[in-house]
Amino acid sequence: MDAEGLKGDLKGLKDRLNAIEDDFNVKLADVEKKNEKYADIDKRIADYISVNGKNLVCLNIGGKVFKTRLSTLLSEKDTFFYYIAAQRLENNQKVEEEMFFDRSYACFDFFMDYLRTKRFCLLNKTKGDLDELQSDSLYYGFSVISDQIEELMKEVVFVSMEGSSAKYSNCGDHNVKDLHDKNLNKGITVQSPYTLIIEFNMQHTFKEIEVGGFNGNTNSFAVSNGSNTKIYVSNDKVNWGSQVGTLPSDYGNKIQKVTLTSLCTAKYIKFQNTTYLGMGYLNIIRQ
Repeated sequence: MDAEGLKGDLKGLKDRLNAIEDDFNVKLADVEKKNEKYADIDKRIADYISVNGKNLVCLNIGGKVFKTRLSTLLSEKDTFFYYIAAQRLENNQKVEEEMFFDRSYACFDFFMDYLRTKRFCLLNKTKGDLDELQSDSLYYGFSVISDQIEELMKEVVFVSMEGSSAKYSNCGDHNVKDLHDKNLNKGITVQSPYTLIIEFNMQHTFKEIEVGGFNGNTNSFAVSNGSNTKIYVSNDKVNWGSQVGTLPSDYGNKIQKVTLTSLCTAKYIKFQNTTYLGMGYLNIIRQ
């Protein structure tokens, strides 16, 4: 390439860079204007609350009326309520006028409690409860709640266990949370005959599990203990239905995948047999 060609290429590059810079400056100015607008809205709402914050607001949710103080309702930014308040101030309306939402009122108390306390608990919620809460959290703009629900629904966590027999000797640590550890040196060992029930953090839908035996003390406990164990699932720890699977005979010394006989939605899984059981790892593979 000769000097003139190189010069032309450099000029073209410079022009493109200038165009990118101009476009960036326009977008930056637009963002700054929006930030100024939002800051103005926040100030107007704060000023309004300082005068009218104790006034009651009626929220008609699917035909049921909820009442709360204006300051409570607008204590969380980026919600639908905050947006409506901003719109009403823009139109010189009273913010306290009744708000109607064509939604189910079934779980709205949950959001009212959160606005009042800034705390919430999702423990012991069924999958159906969480699905409904997630839908309404997204609708009303409670991102802190919807984000936590999303994380909770991604992961199967073991929260408790119970067995019909005591821990076998000094093998295993009998800590259900250690079943997430793939090294197989921790976990649960129970005497025969046994029933081992493990509770999940919520209902999960699955058709496969991964399982490995206890390998932490092979001099006292055979890694094969638990082979051919029957598997059951339940949502209430009372109704177990038909057997959905069996632990393979070679599951003891390596992690094995077990495909269940049907797609299951459950909060509990039960392992039952008439021999000893050693379990070093368990993973519920969610659908």
